[in-house]
Parts: sequence; structure tokens; C-alpha cells
Amino acid sequence: MNKIRNISFILGFCLLCLSCKDKTNKLPSGIKHVFVLGIDAMSTQGMETASTPNIDYLIKNGAICRNVRTVIPSSSSPNWASMLAGAGVEAHGITSNSWTPDNYSVKPVGITEYGMFPTIVSVVRKQLSDAKIGMIYHWNGFGNLFEKNVANVDKSYETQQKTAQALSDYIRTEKPTFTFTQLDDVDHYGHMYGHMTEKYLACIEQADQCVGMVLKAVKDAGIENESLIIVVADHGGIGYSHGGESWEEMTVPFILYGKNINKGFEIQQQTYIFDVAPTIAYALGIDVPYAWTGRPIRSAFEGETSKADPVMFKHLSYGPRINGRRNLFEQAGGLFVDKTEVTIEPYTKGDKVYYTTDGSEPTQKSLLYQAPFQLNQTTVLKAKSFGKGNAESVISVGYFRFLHRNPDNGINVNLFPGTSQNHMPLPQNGQIGNQWIADEIRADEKQINQLLPTGQTEFSLVFSSYIQIDKSGEYYFYLQSDDGSRLYIDDKKVVDNGGSHGVTEKSGSVILEKGRHSLTIDFYNDGGGYWIDAYYKGPGIPKQIIPAEKLFKKP
Repeated sequence: MNKIRNISFILGFCLLCLSCKDKTNKLPSGIKHVFVLGIDAMSTQGMETASTPNIDYLIKNGAICRNVRTVIPSSSSPNWASMLAGAGVEAHGITSNSWTPDNYSVKPVGITEYGMFPTIVSVVRKQLSDAKIGMIYHWNGFGNLFEKNVANVDKSYETQQKTAQALSDYIRTEKPTFTFTQLDDVDHYGHMYGHMTEKYLACIEQADQCVGMVLKAVKDAGIENESLIIVVADHGGIGYSHGGESWEEMTVPFILYGKNINKGFEIQQQTYIFDVAPTIAYALGIDVPYAWTGRPIRSAFEGETSKADPVMFKHLSYGPRINGRRNLFEQAGGLFVDKTEVTIEPYTKGDKVYYTTDGSEPTQKSLLYQAPFQLNQTTVLKAKSFGKGNAESVISVGYFRFLHRNPDNGINVNLFPGTSQNHMPLPQNGQIGNQWIADEIRADEKQINQLLPTGQTEFSLVFSSYIQIDKSGEYYFYLQSDDGSRLYIDDKKVVDNGGSHGVTEKSGSVILEKGRHSLTIDFYNDGGGYWIDAYYKGPGIPKQIIPAEKLFKKP
């Protein structure tokens, strides 16, 4: 009898364990269709600033993560590929927009019979053999990033509107299992007019209309109650470009709406761009390759509970706005004569802002911002927001520089239209271009456009001046530019940031004696948007834009 009781106890315990295991590994049920809408270059900030009633509806009735981290570089192909492949560039090998199946530098860690690292397209096909799959996209380069001859529909369209219409028609007629759609206009407007400009925001509003078209198609097809709609972006942007490492470029939204999705839910789980494909697989109840590194965002689904993170983790948000929102590449702060007023506004209403004026990192023991105040000397202002539940923002920096009407201050600038060998050599044989005097080291768009031939977008600039060093010691110089730049002190190259690239920062150091030293910076634009900022740091001087008051036309 005791033996029977023991056997019964063991069987009961095993059944309990199996029951617990099934509960732990429970998959969503009833999701028969997954539709992904990818809006190229829509940053979280852009989405939250633009008028987007359809996206707002999905967020209100679904789940959102507002701080999804892109992969590096923050450009289109690496990030779309990471979404599709459930892994980063180090695994799938798609490192730039110039990547094609026969043009690459990094080999993937492995390939399938399709000659590529496995994507969600082939994963769905292998496990749901009868599934109808549609890859419908605007930018034809997107078609390089997944397996060919796998999807039932694999087609690009010439406009964003036609792409959304084709997807909507496909949903109504075929009720597909899985579609992935890329809309490209927001990215185009970011490059053409600048991120966070009125035209960029208006284009996000047009993309939102496309979201509305697709949502209506799902409802018209009678499959809304068994569908999951995902809206995501590949990267954000700053100025006229992206590809760099700024918060604006590397923070995007991830929205889930539909069957089994929690309503009005803010996803706290840290989410990465390569979590998209595992989430799709999780929703459809299929397995993922071991080579994938992403994780499904389980907490967005009803009935799922997240375990407490064993490590205290604070999600960061956009930093406070110093004197309003940044204008394109331009840093907060600015160049002023004699004095200016400073205002600081938290990105999230109701948060408290603390700031410093000596370049140190702000904490809750720093100055609490309560009202606008005056500045009259060169200052590195740093501000940080603190909100509910230990929420914190990234640090915003304002570089305030002042001129006090000294006629000796200034920089000589030479403009050379056209291409240059090796992207911006210094002019040879006393070559002289179009010249003017500037207050600071910057690419003055108005001045440049007046001097460039119509249609010319390639040019180089040479800035020459003398920098006043007030204390001997080691000085660090930094160039942040789009495209290439180099900095020379006393004809010695200190910083090399050459090449064609988005806004990228490089640095170097040099020992300098007290006094004035010649400063030369050459800059090259390879077409499209452009920008340059020059910073320095030295004994008792926090990193800052080189102040106009320290630059002189003569030694």
C-alpha cells in the first residue's frame, strides 16, 4: 500500500511539474496573422511630436516600448536586417546600405540553403508551409535583406502610398499569415529637409495615414480579432542624416496591437531592434533558430508576467530641452553677444530638472531649475530630468558662447567647390577659394549656398585661425562632422575624422604652451547634408565647443 502511495505521489508531482512547465512556456493562442509596418527613420521623438491619430489608437489599445535600441550603425540595411534576422550585424553580416548578397565584408556566422543568415521569412515558411507571406516594400534595397523565392509576394512600389495600398489589397483578398512592409518617405524627408523639421513631421503624419489604411484593411477582411499589427522603425536621425551614435538616431518605437496584446501597456523590458523577429515567431507559435540572439517581448502579451530584474535597471528617456528643441545638427546653447536668457524644459511634463554650469554631471543635489536665468560668459550647461519611479533622462548639454565685440576675434574661411582627391586635402600651391570671416567653426549653409554653383553639393572648407591657450598643458581636440574633417595645431595633425560618413566624432591630443597657436581645420562634404563642430578640453576647461572669444584672425 505504501508503495502504491509513493507511486501516486510521484505521478502527481510529475503532472504538477508538467503543468507548471506548460504554464511557463505558454504561447499566445488565436493569432493567425501578423502584419509588420516599418516606418523608415521615424524616431520616438518624431512620432510623439507629430500628429498621428492612427498610431495613437494602436498605442492606446495596445503596447509600446518607446526606447528600442538600434544596432550600430544606425542606418537602414543593418537595422532592417537585424529585425528580420533576430540578431545583430555581427551575426548576419549586413553592415551597411551598400550590402548585397554578392558585396559584403563581414561573413555571417552561418547560412541556410538560401545562402543567407536565416530570417523570419524562411522560419515562417519552414514551419508553416502553407502560410501566405507578403514582403511589400517601398525602398527596393529592402529586398536584398531576406531570402528570395520564399514569400508569396515579394515586390517594391514606387511610392509610400502605393506600397500601403498594395498591402491593404493583399490583406483584403488573401488574408495572409505574415507580411512585412517598409515605408521609406520619412527617411527621405529627414535627409532632404532635416529630422524634426515641420516637413519631416508632416511626412510622419502621412505615414500614419498609411497605418490607418492597413488597420482598415484588417477590419474589412474580418480578421482583426485574430491579428497582430506591429509598427516599428529602423532608426531615427539628427540634422540631415543618421548612422551615428546619438540618442536621437538610436532610439525608436515598437508598437504591438491586436489579439492577446495588453491594452494601454508601457513595455518596461529593455527592447532591441533584433527582438522583432522573435516576437513575431512567439506570436505565431513557432520555434526560432539557435543562431538568433533576440528575445520575444512576452510582457506585451496578456497573461504574461515578467520576473523582477535581478539587477536594478533604470530606463533613460530624452533629455531636457535647453532653450527649445535642437535645430538640425546645431547643439543647444548658441553664440551670443554679451548675455542671454536660459530656459530648460523637461521632455516629460512634470519631471524635475537639475542642472550645472561648470560642465559637471547633474544630480538631484545640483541646482533645481525653477525659472529662466541669465548667462553672460562662456558656459557648459548640463541638465538632467528626474521623474516618477526613479525615472531619469539622458543628460542634455548646452554650449553657451559669448562675443564681447572684440574686432580681433574671427576665423578665415575658404570654400572650394567640387570634388577633392582623398576627400579634402589642404589646397596646394597657394590656391585660394571663396573667402569670408566667420565667428565660429561651422559650415554656414546660407553663405555656402550663395557661393556654390547651382546643383553643386560637393565642396571643401578650410578654416584658419589662432587659438588662445591660457594655461600650459595637455589639450584634447574633437571634430564632429558629416562628412570628413581634420584638425591641425601649428601645422601638426591632431585629429583625423576623414572619409564620407554621417555625423561622427574623432579626437586627438597635444601638449600646448600658453599663448596663441595656429589652428587649421579642413572639411569635406560628399553631397547631401553636412555639419561640423569643433570642441576642446584642457586644464580646468570642460569639453566644449571652441569659444569664439578664444579664436583670433592674427597671432
